Amino acid sequence: MLIDEGSLTRRARIPRRRGFTLVEVLLALVLGAIVLGLASAMGTRLQRQLSREGARLAMGEQLAVAGAVLSPDLRALAVMSGDIRAGEARDTSLELRVTFASALVCGGSGKSVNIAPYLGAFGKSSFPGLQSGDTLWLLADADSGENWRPLRSQASRRTAGSCGAITDAQGGNAFDVAHLWEVDVRDSVTVPVGGIVRGTRPLRYSLYRGGDGKWYLGARSWNSTMSQFNVIQPISGPHAPPALGSRFSYYDSAGVPVSSGALDTRRIARIDVVLVGDATGASLTTRDSLVIVVAPRNRR
Repeated sequence: MLIDEGSLTRRARIPRRRGFTLVEVLLALVLGAIVLGLASAMGTRLQRQLSREGARLAMGEQLAVAGAVLSPDLRALAVMSGDIRAGEARDTSLELRVTFASALVCGGSGKSVNIAPYLGAFGKSSFPGLQSGDTLWLLADADSGENWRPLRSQASRRTAGSCGAITDAQGGNAFDVAHLWEVDVRDSVTVPVGGIVRGTRPLRYSLYRGGDGKWYLGARSWNSTMSQFNVIQPISGPHAPPALGSRFSYYDSAGVPVSSGALDTRRIARIDVVLVGDATGASLTTRDSLVIVVAPRNRR
């Protein structure tokens, strides 16, 4: 049998494939572990950062809600008329008569008053009607200036007719003359056509501790049937407790603080509300806060 020596030589020269050495495998594993560790650390850090930002945004949203609710109610107070109940201006709560409607007097006689509700935003009327126990306040002129005269409401209902106080189109754009209301009052009264009235009912704002142990800003509406406040309902929160800064403060016209629970609430000329965001469990190094400073528009 003949053998080609050249072919044997060529086969002997074919190189073998080399594998990874143990050192190379260990080095690759170490480098991979370092890369994975860095990626995991960056992901964890980013997740914590996003969690903190989400908590901060939620905190800011709750503070904004509180400001939007409190500011208009405090600004509309008629302090000298007793809108803040004596002894109920406290550092954790405030009991007041909240203005829920304004209207124009169109007429009336005896124990009834016809009114045209004020048109709010976008030309829409949101007049809810008056209940027994609500108060209708008439802006009256006196020798000492304008003041609010109380008329105790018993009931209200829609009525047909026209408003004699409005004689031009501009007045019709400000008041809902197409939907007049007749309000029954307890005492006979003579009201001037064209006078301004506002409707109020009791309301209590409070900082309270919820069932979860956190602090909230809440409100208790008035139940005219039971002649007492309803169960408190949360408005915003959670907030930091009063010991960490959330509070109500009151000042007279000279800037002197009015003590919590003072009987003479007619001295109050400025109301400050401080709400501090609750950072518990959010790993936040700083707390957002809201300071509402209101001088009641109708304090005289």
